[in-house]
Amino acid sequence: MVGFHQTRRPRQTTGARLRRELSWPRPAGVLISLIGAALVFNGALALADSTDAPVTSDATSSPSLSTTPVTSQALVTPADPASTAPASAATATATATVSPDLTVSGVTAAPIAPVTTPPVLLVKGSAAGAPVQELFASRTATAAAGDKTLLDVFNPKSTLVLVNKRNALKPLAYAPADLVTPAVPVGSGEPGRLRAEAASAAERMFGAAAAQGVNITLMSSYRSYDTQVGLYNGYAAEKGAEAADTTSAHPGFSEHQTGLAIDIGDGKAGNACDFRSCFAETAAAQWVAAHGANYGFLVRYLPGSESVTGYWAEPWHLRYVGVEVAQDVVALGIPTYEEYLGLPGAPGYK
Repeated sequence: MVGFHQTRRPRQTTGARLRRELSWPRPAGVLISLIGAALVFNGALALADSTDAPVTSDATSSPSLSTTPVTSQALVTPADPASTAPASAATATATATVSPDLTVSGVTAAPIAPVTTPPVLLVKGSAAGAPVQELFASRTATAAAGDKTLLDVFNPKSTLVLVNKRNALKPLAYAPADLVTPAVPVGSGEPGRLRAEAASAAERMFGAAAAQGVNITLMSSYRSYDTQVGLYNGYAAEKGAEAADTTSAHPGFSEHQTGLAIDIGDGKAGNACDFRSCFAETAAAQWVAAHGANYGFLVRYLPGSESVTGYWAEPWHLRYVGVEVAQDVVALGIPTYEEYLGLPGAPGYK
């Protein structure tokens, strides 16, 4: 009979013995624990590095892109280059091309239409970007701060009014309310009348010319609608309507009806060249061509501009537009008022 202390222990399986040998605090168990901790630590470091590294992907095939349309639109702004710079030369650069019709993270990246602001037209009726627009945008003249309705090339009350074969006065029988008789030498039997502003400018211009020995005379000025009817019909009866249209305006289409136009003569040259092309050789014609803009007058119909103005050259016909505008036209070398306003020419009636 075996004693208690000699009682045999139950036989252990191989698996049980292995578990016992590898358990804490046996040496093998401690070693296994250290190895496991090291593996966990290295895995954590690898995971941290993978989250910092950039990923190179093709936006057209990435599973994060969806082609399902979304009703909301997102504004896609370019990234700051400083925020996307690589940390080192070894860092890979991620490049993606995003098409406007694709969606990123479920939001449609729609193309953005540019916002355009319509140009401010200070002078109504003239073209955007025309020299007259630029002049009034940069100046501080009285007219710019005064009645805005006068900054209108189709307002007959404006000194800027454009009258030609395609732009009649409105109303057609318009008559200025401020006509006065300028105190200047008269060279014809026609009574001289102009709008007050133009009359004052004419007096200064005639006086300055006289001071330099040039004797300018007033041959024609304001003509009413009815006067123009008789004048044009007379020319048409004499040489035909087609020829009359090259030298005389239809009623309602004449600059003389505005009270801002004058025809001049030369008191020292006689009348042989009055209303003829040879008038360009007189001292009066040459003086106004050189100095008229300083008083607000333009030689309205210059040689070579017939296809724009619709009239043969008239070195005697002056049109008042104001000093700043006249000087600007001359300084820019623009031959016609139509071109200065940025508007089409008027070689014939509509």
